[in-house]
Amino acid sequence: MLELRLKEIRKQKGITQQTLAEKIGISKQRLSNYENGKRRLPADIAILISKELNIPVEELYSPKKEKESKSA
Repeated sequence: MLELRLKEIRKQKGITQQTLAEKIGISKQRLSNYENGKRRLPADIAILISKELNIPVEELYSPKKEKESKSA
């Protein structure tokens, strides 16, 4: 299952919501809504975010890595 990884990636890059929102020209609240799944992330904004974070846009939608369970 694909899941939006925007918040995780933004934090890894050490960028605040406010900074990223300003750089891509949207409000902090709107960015927060995308990160928390309250709004769908449109393609044009996803492209702006990926350019700002210097990642391929596909990385925003990568499947989350499942924790491996050890069976005994």
